[in-house]
Amino acid sequence: MQGFYLGPFYLYTWGLTAAAGVLAVVWLASRQLARQTKISENQFWNLAILLIIAAFVGARASTVLETWSYYSADPLAIFRLWEGGFSFFGGAIGAILAGYVWSKKNKISYLYVGRMFTPAWLAGLFFGRVGCFLIHDHLGKPTSLPWGLYINGTYRHEPAMYEALMILLIIAILHIFRKKIGKNIFPISLILYSLGRFFLDFTRATDPLYYNLTVAQWACIIVFFCSIAFIKKQNPRADESDSGK
Repeated sequence: MQGFYLGPFYLYTWGLTAAAGVLAVVWLASRQLARQTKISENQFWNLAILLIIAAFVGARASTVLETWSYYSADPLAIFRLWEGGFSFFGGAIGAILAGYVWSKKNKISYLYVGRMFTPAWLAGLFFGRVGCFLIHDHLGKPTSLPWGLYINGTYRHEPAMYEALMILLIIAILHIFRKKIGKNIFPISLILYSLGRFFLDFTRATDPLYYNLTVAQWACIIVFFCSIAFIKKQNPRADESDSGK
């Protein structure tokens, strides 16, 4: 379902879900704002806008670079954002770098910032994947499993649906073990996502392979081990509300 008419206006399905994702990010992050005292309201909104812009720019730039042969033949397609074409890891890199620079500039713990936005980024990505599922943006491999969907003449996996369900599972795990996870909720959320996404990518049909793995799978490996290294580097006795590193 690419879209539908609402009166004289044609609304794109992916665009609506992306907008819902942005609203979910802002709403959930603003709820965290009310529960803390280290970040002022003005700082929060500046950071939220910065992260959203960095995520969208990074996600789009990554997709354009990965599929340059397509966009070089139709450069205007780069600006047709309603058609989809956003890489999670490109967006994640953009947001992580922007958040890191912001935390250093404002002398606020990066883990503290990450903890505020962890529920938000998961919810935003969930809505994005629901949109991908509705427009079948990621073609899955043929399957004989009973939950396969009939697409392009055969029953196939639906990677976006799998990932949306995986994100809900990650949210549940983080909620159940939130006391044990503590200040490391952000890097642990990246570990869980990269681990699940690595295996889910084996169900994708059209993503280009490099040494038998997709670009996302290589990114998953990097994020997985970098997140573990980041956790080990932290002082376990440090107060999570302290400013600094």
